[in-house]
Amino acid sequence: MDVFIFEFLYLTTQDYNNCVHRYSDDLYRFALRFSGDGDRSRDAVQDVFVILWEHHKDLHTNGIKGYLIRTLYRLLVNIHRHDVACRNACDILSPQQVDYEQHLDFELHDSLQMALNQLPDIQRQLLLLKDLEGYEYDEMAEITGITPLQVGVYLYRARKKMRELLSRKDV
Repeated sequence: MDVFIFEFLYLTTQDYNNCVHRYSDDLYRFALRFSGDGDRSRDAVQDVFVILWEHHKDLHTNGIKGYLIRTLYRLLVNIHRHDVACRNACDILSPQQVDYEQHLDFELHDSLQMALNQLPDIQRQLLLLKDLEGYEYDEMAEITGITPLQVGVYLYRARKKMRELLSRKDV
């Protein structure tokens, strides 16, 4: 009878530094697509790496990128919910007063961003994960905490709504 000894490789300081160098650009790009705000995206990525460092002794080196994306996703959702609550509480901004990136002032980008902003949060997030970041259904299900079947349904609805919104002249 063979006995297998499993050696768990915990995240070391060197592993942490490698993660920062390896994944920071991917995380920033994901956060920027999600929030549309460069400063907020940089802050969120830094917060994710702070969380990683705080938990580095409890984590294994396997699956670190998934952990980082899930953590960033949850952080961005919480930030978005906080922003929505503040806007609703203050009631000073209308939905049309969305702050777009000034350096990407192209008509197509604006139309796409406006259409994306009109999607429900989960549909927008899944659309960005799939079409811009290239995640598979199972990975998106793990990140968002829903089933792969629900991912497919939400993506179908998001794409259908995007076609409808982009085909209108007033977008």
